[in-house]
Amino acid sequence: MLMTLLYIFAFILVLSLVVIVHEGGHFIMARLCGVAVVEFSLGFGKELCGWTDKHGTRWKVCALPFGGYVKMLGDEDAASAKSGVKEVAPEMRPYTFMAQKLWKRAAIIFAGPAMNYVFAVFILTGILWTVGQVVIPPVIGSVEDGSAAAEAGLKPGDEIVRVNGEKAVEFSDVQRIVRLAEKDEALVMRIRRDGTEFDVTVRPQYDSAADYPRVGVMSAMEAITIDDDIGFGRAFVLSVRDVARMTTDTVTYLGQVITRERSGKDMRGPIGIAEASGDALRGGWLSLMVFIAQISVAIGFMNLLPIPLLDGGHLFFYAIEAVRRKPMSDKAQNGFLWVGLGFLMMLLAYTLFLDIPRIWMRIMG
Repeated sequence: MLMTLLYIFAFILVLSLVVIVHEGGHFIMARLCGVAVVEFSLGFGKELCGWTDKHGTRWKVCALPFGGYVKMLGDEDAASAKSGVKEVAPEMRPYTFMAQKLWKRAAIIFAGPAMNYVFAVFILTGILWTVGQVVIPPVIGSVEDGSAAAEAGLKPGDEIVRVNGEKAVEFSDVQRIVRLAEKDEALVMRIRRDGTEFDVTVRPQYDSAADYPRVGVMSAMEAITIDDDIGFGRAFVLSVRDVARMTTDTVTYLGQVITRERSGKDMRGPIGIAEASGDALRGGWLSLMVFIAQISVAIGFMNLLPIPLLDGGHLFFYAIEAVRRKPMSDKAQNGFLWVGLGFLMMLLAYTLFLDIPRIWMRIMG
């Protein structure tokens, strides 16, 4: 029971932080653009507590702590999907969201996902700057018998310099490239052995249970070092690089799922995220902070997808409005919104279908 409560607490903590950051991006940009914000809510449903600031914004915490929203003046709903400008007093209509120029509306919507990315960079920069990082060089420590690496002739002590032309600075670079490889894709590895460099072609073996390719090598534990002298500038650059890689890797992964190169078993829904949140919390504060950064990037990326109801869907509508020089009709927008809702419901059902059996098997041992 206590373990269950720990996982629930971790999920609410992670989700709340990411939501506050995301909605905070919308809120700050709305204020900068002269839009009146009526509500800033953490959670949905019945208000548990709250206060109203001098600008008239109601800050509140609601009973269902699974998300949140910023409601701007003139919105009929919290998603800014419908306009209620006609119900606003004439003198206040210039301060409504829908009364703003197109670029301002786009900026307000974009600011939410953008803030998620900024937050992730902020967390990772702080960790690297204050704690440092464990450096695992791309040196092979052991090779599994019968593996793709063994068949290619790789040996312990070999240093992997490049994979398919991409430089391998750390062992994690090799892991990332291999895991994102397509089925039956041959990888050209540049190997340094006894001061000599040469190319080796490795054909990863697809692990159906793990749902990703593998070559069968382990890192050299004796080569691991700790770099605890990272300046702020370098920490920032490394963090931006890591966040960019998270995004590009996600795009690659989704592309493979869409083209059926992968099954999509690695996708996680709310239950899976709750499970991972609890695992991260049990791993300590450092593990939890890294996980929060990863989730913040994931939320930011997902909200940029051009799916109606998400921020990316709004930006898609604004792009059409910019081309047509007038907004889409309410009927067309409502049709797209229903399509978006249907897609998100199917995605939720699919991730639940993946999460529940996996967690059940974990509980049963």
